[in-house]
Amino acid sequence: MIANMKSLKISREEQEAMVQGMLLSNMLKHLNISLDQYFNMTTDSDRRLHISRCQSCSCVRECVNMLMGDSVDPETFCPNCADLKRFM
Repeated sequence: MIANMKSLKISREEQEAMVQGMLLSNMLKHLNISLDQYFNMTTDSDRRLHISRCQSCSCVRECVNMLMGDSVDPETFCPNCADLKRFM
């Protein structure tokens, strides 16, 4: 998937639409990272990696449960969490 995304030039608007349609956007909100902050502090390469990780994540249930209020540290399951926390 990353190889495919690298070969395509995706505009910021397209990346924003992709992120907003994924649990990634909810994780950003959970970490109090605005979409503008995220896009201003990340590179295209960062975003491609985050999108790819989120799309292929096997921990969707854990993510949804945490976002719905379970007191679980996202670092225990989210492949993007440690990286995203750099932008807090």
